[in-house]
Amino acid sequence: MSDTFLQSASVFGGMKLDFLDVESQYLKDNPLGDSYKRKVAVIRPEEAEGIPAILYLSGYFSSPVMQLNPDPLSENLKERLERLVREGKVPKITLILPDTFTKLGGNQYIDSPAAGQYESFLMKEVIPLVKENYSIDRFAVMGKSSGGFGALHLGSKYEFSAIASHSADAYFEYAYLPLFPRAIPTLRRTGDPRDYVSYFWSQADRKRRDLMDALMIVGLSAFYSKSSTIELPFDLETGEILEDVWKTWLEFDPVRFLPRRMEKVKGKRVYIDVGDRDDFFLQYGNKIIHKILRNWKVDHIFEEFRGGHMNTSYRYELSLSFLSKSLYETN
Repeated sequence: MSDTFLQSASVFGGMKLDFLDVESQYLKDNPLGDSYKRKVAVIRPEEAEGIPAILYLSGYFSSPVMQLNPDPLSENLKERLERLVREGKVPKITLILPDTFTKLGGNQYIDSPAAGQYESFLMKEVIPLVKENYSIDRFAVMGKSSGGFGALHLGSKYEFSAIASHSADAYFEYAYLPLFPRAIPTLRRTGDPRDYVSYFWSQADRKRRDLMDALMIVGLSAFYSKSSTIELPFDLETGEILEDVWKTWLEFDPVRFLPRRMEKVKGKRVYIDVGDRDDFFLQYGNKIIHKILRNWKVDHIFEEFRGGHMNTSYRYELSLSFLSKSLYETN
């Protein structure tokens, strides 16, 4: 078990916010040199013992714990949950927000020899830590974008009672291939993907779209790698797709791995939504997932709503209600 420290809880609007400090054995000596000391935020009721919990996973260029940041135009995740509980739309629930940010700009929530063992960090350290501190035995997982991918991956592999996925990375032919030619000119500046990571963080204007797109492709290459080498799925000179590397990426595609795990998915409740004008064309992959679940007669909700990929956190009202009620129904 990791070394842990529970900081004193503070009361904000009827819910308590705890921070657990984790010295992760699984993130020590990770290839990127990212910190192995991580915080896990826990939003909980006054009496948290035995209350079901939801593990939240964020999209790329974010981290779950960042969902506590103030939003002057909306609500952060804690404020939203408090309101939903107050309005009776969500029963008392615990929300787990681990820090998973990396120098790659985000996380895909899988174990990678090139990026780090973040799946093990979550499943072998964070979840047991929450179980130990709050006597919780019922968990669900939710996420958006890369976090939606993570929710489908972890939710279909481990003993989560329910899964909620918003705009998950899926059907990689549409989700990722269009980004490759946009990233290639930027990645040519350094040639080597690891050198590009250093180059990115040296730039004062690193929030430029071209720089971020290239970093995300390097990050995906690292997370989907089977070795410690970050292998790009294309030739930097010609742009030619490297079929062996691309084939490895496709093994992680939810439209491919979900059918292989369907026996574990049966019996869980699943929520999926996606915008009909998603910026990364994720509506197609999520429709395929809906078709797979329907064919396997998995109890699930699917909604294609009017909108794109960004600024859709208002959809969490639906998934938080779905997951919390599912957790209590499985009691």
